Amino acid sequence: MIRRLRNKIALINLILASIILLTALISVFITGYSRIESEGKARMKMAIDASRSMDKEKFFYEKNFADTMVFVVYPNGEGDIFCHEQNQQLVSNAGDYLVDIINSQQDYGFLLKARCRYLCEREADTGIIRVAMQDTFGRQNSIGEYIVLYIVTIVISLICFFFISYLLANIALKPVEDSWKQQKQFVADASHELKTPLSVIMANTEIIASHPDETVASQMKWIENTRSESKRMAELVAKLLFLAKHDDGLVVQTSHINLSDCIDKVALSYDAVFYENNKKFSYEIEKDIETNGNEQQLQQLITILLDNANKYSVDEGNINLTLTANGKHAVLTVSNDSITLTQEQTDQLFDRFYTIDQSRNKNSGGNGLGLSIAKMICETHKGKISVESKNNRTTFTATIPLIKKQK
Repeated sequence: MIRRLRNKIALINLILASIILLTALISVFITGYSRIESEGKARMKMAIDASRSMDKEKFFYEKNFADTMVFVVYPNGEGDIFCHEQNQQLVSNAGDYLVDIINSQQDYGFLLKARCRYLCEREADTGIIRVAMQDTFGRQNSIGEYIVLYIVTIVISLICFFFISYLLANIALKPVEDSWKQQKQFVADASHELKTPLSVIMANTEIIASHPDETVASQMKWIENTRSESKRMAELVAKLLFLAKHDDGLVVQTSHINLSDCIDKVALSYDAVFYENNKKFSYEIEKDIETNGNEQQLQQLITILLDNANKYSVDEGNINLTLTANGKHAVLTVSNDSITLTQEQTDQLFDRFYTIDQSRNKNSGGNGLGLSIAKMICETHKGKISVESKNNRTTFTATIPLIKKQK
């Protein structure tokens, strides 16, 4: 689809450019030809006037009449020829058409066979007829060469324009193509993630249905398993819905909140979680750090980072949370002992459905969406989040703008 759209844009641009250039060619040709016609007629008029006041010898060497000659026909049948030295060939052939010009009723026209223009003036009082003839062969050749050169230039320009247009269309559609690929991947990954709990639920219900005489207590194993997978699927759907709303331009309701108190509540609730999992947890939260944001989403951000540390920390974990203010931003860091990640892995940690170890992810109950949501929450609050992994420790750092205090 993207390729067809790219080709269509390039083709439309090429057609528009062709129309514009062709219109320009026709306009230039008409304008230029009209100017040449006007100048030629003016010089024939000048040559006729010169035949009245200038002798033949002077006319013979006059450069202004290099392509023009004048026939003067008297009432008694005699005549004179005013001709430039370069027009001997025109003189020998033009005499054949002189009678036709005199007998015609048009005083100005073009002789196709002779390839020349003519201008005829008849003096009513004297009966003298003066006919100026102008050679257009060289000028027509020049115009023809000019048109051929212009057409070749247009063709080359259009070919270059097509490739440039194709390149620019490719650049312009790159974000659309990336978004399209990401959307397709998102749908495929979401379908895959939803397929597993649905398969388990269907299998459990089939087992329960195959033993209709059993008591609820005896089937509790399958019921609990179904409940667990349903809960997992509900969480996944909620995350997918959040990401979809964000992609569609989610507008977050914000208010003035105490970020220190917000984070302190989440940290206190995780004390028991880490204790139960034999993880060491410590936190240092600077008091009265205030920001403008959505309290529920910011609590979700802390929950995602602490939940990630709980799932993927190794040994005792040594999980540490800190919140400080550096002037313009609140800086939240969550670090824990872990395997050292490669640069490629850290670059993809915030991608949707990305997990470092699929088998480990399955056991921990993760689906690769938490960190993507954390990144979007930070972006929604005009902040950013980054990750660093070295010396067997992974550290997530999130920054949120502080409220500007009145002086």
